[in-house]
Amino acid sequence: MGAAEAPAPQRLVWTHELVERFWNGLAATRLGDLGFSRLAGPSLVKFLRPYLRPQGRHLDFGAGDGSLAALLAADGFAVAALEPASERRAGIEALLRGTRNFLGAIGPDSTESFDVVLMVEVVEHILDAELDSAFGLVRRLLRPGGTLIVTTPNDEDLDLGMSLCPVTGLLFHRWQHIRSFTPESLAAVLRRYGFTPVVHHAFDTAYDLDPPRFDRGQRLSELLQFLARRLEYRRIGREIESGCSVRVGAGTTLVMIATRGADGAA
Repeated sequence: MGAAEAPAPQRLVWTHELVERFWNGLAATRLGDLGFSRLAGPSLVKFLRPYLRPQGRHLDFGAGDGSLAALLAADGFAVAALEPASERRAGIEALLRGTRNFLGAIGPDSTESFDVVLMVEVVEHILDAELDSAFGLVRRLLRPGGTLIVTTPNDEDLDLGMSLCPVTGLLFHRWQHIRSFTPESLAAVLRRYGFTPVVHHAFDTAYDLDPPRFDRGQRLSELLQFLARRLEYRRIGREIESGCSVRVGAGTTLVMIATRGADGAA
């Protein structure tokens, strides 16, 4: 007789306790070096600069290990960090204590308000049962007329991000993603919670947004590549300034810019 066919693996059902255990455990490993803000933060901050406010107050909502907040502070933007996982929050305080432009780590009971709230690679992690409270908190912390910036994987195939636990046999997303968004579905969620989508972009975090330079002595083919990149760089800048949606490179990261309506607005 042949061996019995193994049953299909079941998917892990994430709970608040499991999510916190996952991220607190991750903070004790080197896997943080693969975090989105650690790898893609510099290029993302350059791309988002037109939507930031040099004299305003910014909040990194779901700040992870503090990498993005550190980049914003170093770039001259006043920024606070909100991170629910206790070990990661302590790490942010240790990393940024005494840093110029860092406004501190805040909790959900904060009464502060901000001109710009950034949810960078956060919304795909939020449990269904906590979606209302998360966006309610964002709305409370973002002043009326303020800017909400949301980034998330662009139409991610969640099945291809799964890992299998050899102990329990359960499938789980290796970065704890529980939902995938298209521009249309993300805009619908934001509208549901009182935000008005303004524009969306499909961004490639591997794309170099620094203006290209050309050195004398380079070959003709390199000169042509330089000119093409220079034109592309200027095109992206013009389209963002004009309020158009932009696709950069492979467009693997969805960037949505929205505003917060007044209290009581639909």
